Amino acid sequence: GSALSASDPEFNEQEQRFRNLERRAMRLLQETKDYRGSIAGMTTAQRALATNLTAFLLDVQRPQDYQSAYRQAATHIDQTSQPQFDEVYVTTVLEPMAQYCGYLPEFNKAIKKRKGLHDDLDKARRALAKEQGKEARDPGAVERAEMDVQYAESAYNTLNSALIREIPKLINSRVYVVDPCFEAFVKSQLQFFNDSLQQMDSVTRAL
Repeated sequence: GSALSASDPEFNEQEQRFRNLERRAMRLLQETKDYRGSIAGMTTAQRALATNLTAFLLDVQRPQDYQSAYRQAATHIDQTSQPQFDEVYVTTVLEPMAQYCGYLPEFNKAIKKRKGLHDDLDKARRALAKEQGKEARDPGAVERAEMDVQYAESAYNTLNSALIREIPKLINSRVYVVDPCFEAFVKSQLQFFNDSLQQMDSVTRAL
């Protein structure tokens, strides 16, 4: 089994490239999800802080204008700016990345199937060698074993060639996913932080 695999350095190289892509793509997808959660967590925490700030000082001073302004700003950011950001972010960044990463399990299945076909070919070759090595050969059995080897070789070579051909396409296509996603990511960030800045400007005027 290992001899056949070792004799196919082209596939070995493409599989290594696929593993590197898989690791990086899944990490990027997770970081994309984490960022979304961080923004939501930040705006929720900001709104809670604004609410608790007024409550914390209520027994020592009357509510100040800046406290009300900050609470209104934090509420707007949490209830309006963040959901708007989230909707755009999910559609233009998270979903395209998740769709791209969704192809990875299919390639893993094909690579696993290739190994099974590789094992089937080894088994067929051993069976043929056994039939050919018998002192009293059965021509019919030898012919069937030869056909089994041919079938196994054809199935293995077809999938092996397809993987060698398709893995580079998958790797190269990431450019068409990441570039527009990154552009959308920057634009959605810019919109969110501009909205947040406008809200916080109203707080500075109340200080």
